[in-house]
Amino acid sequence: MDQANPRFGLTQADTEAEALEILAETANLKELWDSIAERGYEPFEPLVAVEEGGRLVVLEGNRRLAAVKLLLDPDLLNKEAARRRIPRLPADKLATCQNLPVIIVRSRDEAAGYIGFKHVNGPARWSSLAKAKFGVDFYESLSQQQSPHERMKSLTKQLGDSRGLIVRLLVAYKIVLQCSRLGIFERLDIDEGDIEFSHLYTLINNPDSRAFIGLSRAPLSESMIRDNPVPDTHHAELAQLMSWLYGERSVIKAQGTDRPRLQRVLASDAGLRELKVTGDLGSAEAVAGLKSDDWLEMLAKAATILTKATTDAAVVSVELPEEGTEQARSLIKRIELQTRQIKSVFTTE
Repeated sequence: MDQANPRFGLTQADTEAEALEILAETANLKELWDSIAERGYEPFEPLVAVEEGGRLVVLEGNRRLAAVKLLLDPDLLNKEAARRRIPRLPADKLATCQNLPVIIVRSRDEAAGYIGFKHVNGPARWSSLAKAKFGVDFYESLSQQQSPHERMKSLTKQLGDSRGLIVRLLVAYKIVLQCSRLGIFERLDIDEGDIEFSHLYTLINNPDSRAFIGLSRAPLSESMIRDNPVPDTHHAELAQLMSWLYGERSVIKAQGTDRPRLQRVLASDAGLRELKVTGDLGSAEAVAGLKSDDWLEMLAKAATILTKATTDAAVVSVELPEEGTEQARSLIKRIELQTRQIKSVFTTE
């Protein structure tokens, strides 16, 4: 069993027994147990393993391997409550678990492309944190003789995802590792296993949010995929951001709306002071006010939508029923009124 399984995220497994405990708690083995109880172990997809230190280490199929090991020997788990969840199967079904098909590869790198694509964009997707851990390990395992750009190009081909998303995932993972090493999660009483990783990797795509923790406002790049990316001068700000993103003091209740609100606050000195004092995101956002760039972006999106509506109007007007036509006329009047109001603000005598 692979103790460096990306599925573990930030959790460390120092022994195979610990790896088994982690999978039993987090990997939803029940659906595999139910399948084996119904049909036996189905050997259509072999495990993938590599020889390390004179023994085979399973790189792909750890969840299946854990399910089988526990069916054959429930006492491998320490907790009685966890053992009670393991079903007792008939002898004929258990017999199908005695020998599992396995493909042996020469190295971890040989299997990395298949494993990465399967779990990043394929049928058995990992969590975003597991994807990031796999991506960092894979990126750093590539030949150091290659430039960062060449290594990222190879990684995007293997994983089948965009460069921008992968860079964000990897930089955010390095930040999370730094927080763990600095003891920030422990001080804030944040359970590392419960971190909603998407909060961070989405947030750091914003230049103001990066600047708050001492990162460059320049677009994220391969050069930022390094250990301890946040400078010493901004460790306090990093801890503050983690408290706002996670744990009991989190201000993120709904990522789709609260994350952009937090970004606006991070761009405002007044908004930041309010958030530090009150811990109230709504109050801090009100103090921060509306950023002109946000308003221009909103106006640009409206213009794009109206351009598309204008292009389609001639075709749609023929198909609309009378009720739809009346609704369209009412909406057009509203748009005309709102446009005149905006125009009047920018009209000079």
